[in-house]
Amino acid sequence: MSKNIFLAGIFHETHTFLDQKTILDDFTIYKSEEIVDRNSGNGSPTDGFLEYAKKKDWNVIPSIQMAARPSGIVESKVTTYFKSNLFKYLEKEFSSLDGIFLILHGAMVSEDHDDFEGDLLFEINNFLKKKNVDIPIVAVLDLHANVSKKMTDFSTGLFAYRKNPHSDARDAAIKASNLLDIFLVNSLVKQIYLGSKYILPPTGVGTANDPMRSILKKAKEIEDMNPDILCINVMAGYSYADIADCGFSLNCCTKGSEEEALSYLKELLVILEKNIYEAYPLERNLKDTLSEIEKLKNVDGPILLIEPSDNIGGGTPGDGTDLLGQLLETDKKNILAIINDPEAAISCHKKNIGDNINLLIGAKVDSFHGDPISINAKIEFISDGKFELENKNSHLASMMGDQIDMGLSAVIKNEKVRILLTSIKTPPMDLGQLYSQGIDPKDADFIIIKAAVSHKDAYDPIASYSFYLDSKGLCTSDLKRLPYKKIQHKKISLI
Repeated sequence: MSKNIFLAGIFHETHTFLDQKTILDDFTIYKSEEIVDRNSGNGSPTDGFLEYAKKKDWNVIPSIQMAARPSGIVESKVTTYFKSNLFKYLEKEFSSLDGIFLILHGAMVSEDHDDFEGDLLFEINNFLKKKNVDIPIVAVLDLHANVSKKMTDFSTGLFAYRKNPHSDARDAAIKASNLLDIFLVNSLVKQIYLGSKYILPPTGVGTANDPMRSILKKAKEIEDMNPDILCINVMAGYSYADIADCGFSLNCCTKGSEEEALSYLKELLVILEKNIYEAYPLERNLKDTLSEIEKLKNVDGPILLIEPSDNIGGGTPGDGTDLLGQLLETDKKNILAIINDPEAAISCHKKNIGDNINLLIGAKVDSFHGDPISINAKIEFISDGKFELENKNSHLASMMGDQIDMGLSAVIKNEKVRILLTSIKTPPMDLGQLYSQGIDPKDADFIIIKAAVSHKDAYDPIASYSFYLDSKGLCTSDLKRLPYKKIQHKKISLI
């Protein structure tokens, strides 16, 4: 007999130190069958769930799905809207449901919820209890989720991405769906949680490097060795959320002994502590980096200058100018950069391709990301900013599917730099962003990348060298610069 599975989702990574709120208009919203129609085949976690559900002949009951790009604290109007719709659908369908599947991020903070996902799971659980309904609740999470004990206490199972960059988001949803399938038969599975005192910057949690590499390797060995352990989630956490549950954590689902499961998680935490210095990488200044670059040999591709302080995928405005401004003051040429600046992009659209234009670009959202740069350049390209991902499994697909909208966009160029101006900040996670605007990134000598790790699948294959630079911005890897108030006994630095 076909199982009735309720589907819902809300996805947002919240940078609480940003001044700008994330409002309802920032969210893409799908309801009912629109969720299925808009996600099928788009490479997203929802697409992965739908594929699994089809193979299992589940009857999917879609309710509401909302997603916004990483940004500031979510206004309470968003949470009210989401929950009112969600529980309206649940009220209608609860009596026939066999399970619930949720597409979540795990690091959403709103005006009314520091631990939005934990509170949401509690409210869903409470609703079902009042209706005398006992069904499994499973959620797929981003690896950067700030998982609280409340999230594990009020869900049946969580399953997180294993890779950073998140090329496995769709696959993780399939595995989470398989977890739900197990719970439909076996309701005795328990979830174990282990928090930590560590808050790790995004630059320190790439899964190709330690400490994450060693922890994930050992977690996989445990899963393979012990059939009672259904999954172990290694949660890097999201460091730019000033909440009590911010930081690295571990959780697992087990059919066996809770004590044994907890001992495994403690073993993994020891691996983190043995490799903890790798989790706090140091970034260099531009002057020293350029001196090192001068000594390089066999440079046969672009040199990446990574600017994690304006990591768009981490929520920053994408209009930081500190690194670009410094670089333009040197003798370096053939520079490629992307700046999110709606005002400048619109100005270009009022002119024609080939026209010269004087612009003041960047650093217009706040005072944390440098100062506007005055530039004279020729307009090379203008567009609506829409493009399709080159890599359907890219990190960007985990957030927005394979159809991306940068808003009105323009490419400008002078004797030193080519700049893609966008109207909607878009993380540099896929080369289709540049190719669609008539830019071949392989032709550049230097590319400024506003990311921490998420760019690597796209840009590392074309790069000759890569350097991480320290610059102004609210996604700094030096967490001591941020005004935390709620983290209490957490560690944010080794110094």
